[in-house]
Amino acid sequence: MKNNILIIAIVTLVAVGVIVAVILTSVLNNAGPPDNSGDSSGYSSEFPSESESPGTSDKPSDSSDEHSSTDNSDPPSDPSSTDSSDNSSNSEAERIVAAANSLIGVPFAENGSDPDGFDNSGFIYYVLRENGYITCPRGTEEQSRMGTRLNYDELKDGDLVFFSDEGSDEVSFGGIYAGNGKMIACLMPGTLVREVDITTDYYRENFFGGVSLT
Repeated sequence: MKNNILIIAIVTLVAVGVIVAVILTSVLNNAGPPDNSGDSSGYSSEFPSESESPGTSDKPSDSSDEHSSTDNSDPPSDPSSTDSSDNSSNSEAERIVAAANSLIGVPFAENGSDPDGFDNSGFIYYVLRENGYITCPRGTEEQSRMGTRLNYDELKDGDLVFFSDEGSDEVSFGGIYAGNGKMIACLMPGTLVREVDITTDYYRENFFGGVSLT
């Protein structure tokens, strides 16, 4: 009888031990990291997505970033600098024309190059030197080679304009272009510094060339 009781006690203890072991194993397995496969919401709630990872949310967009790192083309010109250059040229041309206009009425004087009297090249010489062109040559031929050569339809205010005598291929006389088909010049003895219409056939046919200084 005692032996039977002992056997039952041993079996009971073994059974309890097995049950405890099973329970412990189950508890330990449940304590591990959760299986989030197939549950995207569980993953994103704990970790930032790639687009939200540290350092990327503040980066420029791809196009901006590529431009800043790989665009080696020349930078666009600064409009303000272009405008400044154009304004400077315009102002210079305006000063030249204004100086020429201020001398209208001064008489022709042989070899003259001051407001007491001018010859043809002396008038151009005086106006340009008064506007900073201190290396302006005295003769008409040399003056016709001072700057960029222009065709008749390229003339702008403040340019120099030169003509040949009929049948000649050499420069004979010149003036300062004032716009609207007019030049200011002192042409010959007995005349004054005046505005001359150069749109006539004579001037068109004997046009030698224009010179841009600005």
